[in-house]
Formats: sequence, C-alpha cells, structure tokens
Amino acid sequence: MATTTAPITTTQKIRALPWSLAAGALNSVFVQFTFFGSTFILFLNELEISTSQIGFLLAMFPFLGLVALFIAPRVARFGYKRTYITFFGIRKFVTIFLLVLPWVSVQFGPQVTLVVASIVVIGFGLCRAIAEVGYYPWAQEYIPISIRGKYTANNHVLSSITAIVAVTVASFVLGLPGGLERFQFLIVIGVLFGLLSVWSFSHVPGGAPLDETDEEKPATYSDMLRTLRDKNLIYYLIGIALITFGTGPLYSFLPLFMKEQVGLTESQVVLLPTATLVGGLLLSNLLGWSVDRYGSKPIMILGVILMIVLPFGWLFMPKGTELSLPIALAIALFRGVAGTAWMLGSNRLLFGTIVPGNERSRYMAVYYAAVGIVGGLSQLIGGNLIDWFSGLSGQFLFIELNPFSPLMLASVVLPALSLLIFRSVRGDSNVSVSEYAGMFIQGNPINALESMVRFYRARDERSTVVMTEKMGLSHSPLTVDELVEALGDPRFNVRYEAIISIARTPSNPRLTSALIEILNGTELSLSNVSAWALGRIGDPEAVAALRDRLDSDYRSVRAHCARALGTLNDEVVRPLLLERLKVEQDKGLQMAYAAALGNLEAAESIDTIFDLLQDFENEGARMELALSLSRMVGHEKQFISLMRQLRDDPGTASAQVMLSVRQRISKDADPEIIKLITQTSDAFAADDMKTGVAHLVLLMQEPLAKLGLTLVAQKLLNRCALALAEHGDERQELLLLTLHVLQVGTPG
Repeated sequence: MATTTAPITTTQKIRALPWSLAAGALNSVFVQFTFFGSTFILFLNELEISTSQIGFLLAMFPFLGLVALFIAPRVARFGYKRTYITFFGIRKFVTIFLLVLPWVSVQFGPQVTLVVASIVVIGFGLCRAIAEVGYYPWAQEYIPISIRGKYTANNHVLSSITAIVAVTVASFVLGLPGGLERFQFLIVIGVLFGLLSVWSFSHVPGGAPLDETDEEKPATYSDMLRTLRDKNLIYYLIGIALITFGTGPLYSFLPLFMKEQVGLTESQVVLLPTATLVGGLLLSNLLGWSVDRYGSKPIMILGVILMIVLPFGWLFMPKGTELSLPIALAIALFRGVAGTAWMLGSNRLLFGTIVPGNERSRYMAVYYAAVGIVGGLSQLIGGNLIDWFSGLSGQFLFIELNPFSPLMLASVVLPALSLLIFRSVRGDSNVSVSEYAGMFIQGNPINALESMVRFYRARDERSTVVMTEKMGLSHSPLTVDELVEALGDPRFNVRYEAIISIARTPSNPRLTSALIEILNGTELSLSNVSAWALGRIGDPEAVAALRDRLDSDYRSVRAHCARALGTLNDEVVRPLLLERLKVEQDKGLQMAYAAALGNLEAAESIDTIFDLLQDFENEGARMELALSLSRMVGHEKQFISLMRQLRDDPGTASAQVMLSVRQRISKDADPEIIKLITQTSDAFAADDMKTGVAHLVLLMQEPLAKLGLTLVAQKLLNRCALALAEHGDERQELLLLTLHVLQVGTPG
C-alpha cells in the first residue's frame, strides 16, 4: 500500500474523517457478533466452557498487548496505517475459525474445544495487538486535537446506533429455537461487516513509515524504558489499572450474572447492551462538546464517579420478577452514560496531554503493553474469583451475597481509589468536576444550550442579537465562550447586546477580562456600558481597571467607572471621589460621584451632596441625589417603597410613617414630641401637606434631638429641616428623604 511521507494537512484530515466514522460503525457490528459482545460470552457458555476458562480466554486479548514492546520500532518503520490495515484485515479471517468450535465440541468434548478456542483467540488477539500498535499513533495523527472530543462523540454515536441494531438482531436470532447454529450465523454476518470496515479505513490518510530523517524517530527499546520516568504517564496508568481491575471483570461476566442471578433469558441479556448504547447516545454529543470545551479531566472523573454508583444498582435490583428486566435496562442506560463520559475524557487526555505528539511511538507502545498486562490479569482474576466463590450465598446486612459479590465490591473500592491517583495527573484545563457540574445547576442550562446552538445558526444581525440576549437571560456559565465571541462580532448591536448579556451572567474571569479590555478600548459607547456591566457583575478583579479609568479623557467613562466602583464598595476610592465632587462642575460627573459615595455610605459627603440636591433643577436628578443620601442610613428598599407610596397618595403615606414613628418611641417620651408627631400625622392624613410639613419642621428643629438618633440621621434631618423650611411641600424628594430617615433612624 502506497504511503506518503509528506505531512497531512488539517483539511485532508477533516475530509477523511467520514471514512473513519463509517469504519467504526461497520466494525461495531463485528464487535457485537464476535469476540467483544455478550454473544461471545453466551456462545462460550453454551460450549460448556467454565467461567474461569472464559476468563482465561478473555485475558488473552489484553495479555497479547505485550507484543507492543517488541514490535513498536518495526511498526513505525513499516508504517502505522499499513500495519493496522494489514493485521486488522487478517484478524477478520482468523475469526472465521470460531465456526468450527461447535463441531469440535461434539466430536472431542469441552477440553479440546477449549484448546481450539484458545488457539483462535490467540491468533485473533495477536493480530489485534499488532494492528492497534499501529492504530493509536495513526489516530493521534489523523484526528485533529481541537475536535477530538467532537469526533469521538460522533464516532460513538454512529457506532452505538449500528451496535443497537446489531444487538437487536442478535437478540432476535438468539430468541429463535435452535442451538449453536444461531451463534454461527451471527459470526458470519459479523465477519462480513468487519471486512467492509477494513475497506473504509483504507481511505484514511496518514500513518506513513518513519525513518531517520523524520522529526519523529522510531522508538528504540531504551526509549521505551525512559518513558517510564514520566510521572504523569505512570499516574495515568495506575489510575487506568485500578479502573480496569475494578470494572473489567464485572462488566465481562455481567451477562452471566444477569442470566444466573437475576433470572433473565439469553435474548433479554443480549438486549442490555442496547440500553447501554442508548444511554451513551443520550449524552454523547454533550459530553464530547464538553471535553473539547472544558477539558478531558473533569469529564473523565465524572465518568469514574458514575461508575462507582453502578454496582449499587445491581446489588439491590429485584431478581426473578417482572421488574427485573426494566430495572436492568435502566441501570444499563446509566452505565452507558458513565462509560461514555469515561471513554471520551480518558481518550482525549491520553492523546492530548499524556502522549507527546512527537514521541507517540514509544509512549503508545508502553501504554498498550501496560493496559494489556492489567487487562489480562483482571480477566484471569475475575473468572477465577467467580469460581472460587461459587458457593457464596446468604446475606450481609441488606446485601444478598452471591458468587459475583466480590466483583461488585471491587468495582466500588478500586475506582474510588483511582480518584485519588487521577488527582496527580496533569489535565488539559483548570476546570474541576464540581465547576463543570455547577454549570448545569446555575441558571437555565437547557435554554443556554439551545440559545448557543441558535447563536451559531443565526442568519442576520437581528436574530444574532436576539440569541445573544437569550444567552444572557439563561444566567448560565455555559455561554461564556459564545458571549466572548459575540464581543468580537463586527456588528455593533451584537457587541452591545453581548455586554448587557454578560452583566446577567454569573461572574467569570474570562468575561471580566473581556469587559476590561473593552473598557480600556477606544469605542466610547461600549466602554461606558462595559463599566456599568463590571459594576453589576461584582467581580473584585475589575476594581483596579475601573480606578485607572477614573482619569479617562472622557467624562462619560469617568462617570460610569465612579458608579461601578460605588457598586463594588471600593472604600479605597472614597476620599478621591469626595475630593472630586467638591470641585467638579459637570453635572453628570457630580451625579455619578454622589451616587458612588451614597453606595459607600460616605457620611462625610452629606453636606456636599445636599448642596447639590438643593441646587439641581431636574426633578429626576434630585430624586437620585435623595436616594444617595438615604443610603447613608440604609434600608434602600424601604426608601423606594415609600417613594412609590408618596407618588400615589402622599397624604396617607406620610401619615402612616408618622404613626409608625409614634409607635416606636417610648411611652415615657416628652409629651411635646408625641403631640407634634400626632399633629403632623393628622395634617398629612387630612391631605394638608403644607401644614404637615410645617409641623414636621418644628418637630425636627428641637424636640427630635431628644430621641437618641444616630449622628448621621441627626445630620441629615438638620439639613432636611432647613430645606423644608425653605421649600415647604414643593420638593417631594425632601419630604421623602425626611420621612425615610425618621422611619429607619428612630430608635424603637
């Protein structure tokens, strides 16, 4: 087969991926009908081969992976693709010899059958091992790392759909009356699909032979030994070993557990992988997208955690009842999700972080050999454990004991230990499992995912703006990448909407950094709204940038930064804002500084802000200044509520405040104070606002000082008394501020 030494481009890789996907889908039929599906375990069981012997046969596949250590240099020189295609094809023809096992069993008995089966398995396993020594480096080359998660997810989806059909067919065939010929039929069909898979793989580029002139050198045996000094690889392999020893034997013999302990029929047992495949399909694309976006490690760890939960379902499921099958299917569905998360995460971590791209030959050889040893031992131990504990029965606490109980225990304990090991493995992102899971708890993840998909499909500016808005309304951290991308959109309205949407999104360092960049930019209108958004988000990391922009050449930017710093409660900037407020002539900046000082509860600025309040002619501006002053005594919500009441019915609202003040003061208080409060309340209740304000001024001038108000409240009321004496009931913001201070400042 001709190969080229020229590097393949990313475009060539992407164009050839459909061939690889098709090959994987076709091969999944071969897998289900021959060596790696439940069909094979049931086939061996029908041939009267014991569980320990089945474990021995299954162990041959991974044990033969040791040949990787001896053939890796030759495979590199022969060519990764050529090696894979050659031996991937040969193993299909070796599989045909499974068809003679029923005849051997009838003619010579189970012992000879085991010997012949072992020869077939060894021949197949040897071809498989040699092929995969070539496949892993080849796959690392032809699958772009940037889309490896997406590719793996798509491959898993297509292969799973094909496998579901295959398993359904197998279940139907095994449900028919007959003997071993049912299995032989499935094996023949599997081999035909396997050959089609070989043909599809032949269209995938790359995998050319290596020589001494290539940047990547063929691995030597000393190179492979040096690989073991890589602690990151060692930790990864230890974690893989714990997972394999914990789950491998149980998953291999699960069909027998379902048949012997749960009481399912053969056709029902073969249906369980269908549910597992469906479970993987449900979240495959989401998990693949997550792997590329948030890194391999959190998805891999999530898979391990889910796998730890699985055995509890099998332990406590009902046995021999009508509910056994539906519950077994539900657990199998969950297993599919767990397995997909583990597969996608560990696969991308291996190719993207564990194995350096220019040393793939020696790393992959060591990895494949190590996995082979672990996998082989796990199958041997698993099969023998079932035989050793064949007489185990009874009950421990609430757990029913059976020969599979030790495997169940191992499938909980060993993966749990692997979590400790994987903590030392270097990941490809800083996202933790808890952070990843938290993204689906905060906000509305469903709306977030929908709006993200529609954001990329938007046809025009208007629809893009709408989708950007919806991403913000989802309040989900899942939309961070899309919102950052929207900030770089050439359309102004999209960028503007992105800033507003970011302000609605939970605080994120990337979003804060992106807004700071816009704040420091030259697009004035966006800088202003970015300053506002930074204040609303509340990320302390924005404080330094906002302080710097207080010296901007643009007054609007300075105003928005001042307001944002007040919202962020930046006490450091407090004296600077007061100093500037005293000398500032621009009304917009005066309002901004006053608002910031109000948020900071800067009581030293009361006189300066009150002077502005009396001088401003704009009613809306005066009301905002009154709000800033009200914040000095707190209870902003009550201020806003009282403002609304005064607008609707000023007399009644004012009277109710005075009544509440009278109720709060001591019964032993000065009768003069009680009399003035009553007169004030009565006047307001009669809608005589002018008289009510006059009584209120008298109340604040002298008697109210005896009530023990705070210094801030007393200072505000002193200024309010003078202003009300001058303006009477003409300035509602003065009355509002006075009533608010009385309401929250009078000790009860």
